[in-house]
Amino acid sequence: MHSCVAILFGLFAAFTSQIASAAGDDLGVVLLHGKGGSPAGYIRELASALQGRGYLVSTPTMPWAKNRIYDASFEEAMAEIDREFDALRQKGARLVVVAGQSLGANAALGYAASRDRVGGIIVLAPAHNPESPAFARRVGADLQRAKAMVAAGKGKERQVFSDLNQGQPLQVTATADVYVSWFDPDGLAVMPRSAASIKTPTPLLFVVGSGDRSAPAKDYIFDKAPAHAKSKYVTVTADHFTVPTAAIEEIAAWLAALRQ
Repeated sequence: MHSCVAILFGLFAAFTSQIASAAGDDLGVVLLHGKGGSPAGYIRELASALQGRGYLVSTPTMPWAKNRIYDASFEEAMAEIDREFDALRQKGARLVVVAGQSLGANAALGYAASRDRVGGIIVLAPAHNPESPAFARRVGADLQRAKAMVAAGKGKERQVFSDLNQGQPLQVTATADVYVSWFDPDGLAVMPRSAASIKTPTPLLFVVGSGDRSAPAKDYIFDKAPAHAKSKYVTVTADHFTVPTAAIEEIAAWLAALRQ
């Protein structure tokens, strides 16, 4: 009798353990929106879907949001992600993944390169390429002006500078030093360099859209990151903005595999 009870108890414990594991509440995701966006924009459905599967999800409003755009430097943005990362840990996440769409993907790679602490990286429709000829044509003169201001001790002065978002020219107001941090082709917001600078092989899910004209080739960023058995490059049927929604099932399956 006692042995039957013990067996039943063991089966129940295993079953409840599987339920807890499936809930995913020991895995956190810091999910970063794109340039000029917000947590209520293109990442909203993905965040909701992951929360519905039991994952701990943080969707902060970042320095490149529409209502903040470039009010903090790239380095300061990394510190903001630190706070979100730590908050998820305090909520019980043993593994934290940093994810992002567009410029958020750029920042996710930068974070992984500067902090040897992430459990995984999700890159969705990555964008913002200060090293590209298109950016040089659009922002080159303003970047040199901003650099000259910094050199003259005027880095904290705010001026109007040029930007580019999916081929569309923009005007933004920022301090010179913050502008340089986001647009310097030798700076920290260069994705191929970030990928190559990741110190420890880390699972990387890299998702591009078949209709995204800015989608990088696999060898431009993905192949530069340290190889990992769970890293994956995926193309989904989507444009630049709809990649997060189109990739929901792919992302959910990849996250589940991280915990195995």
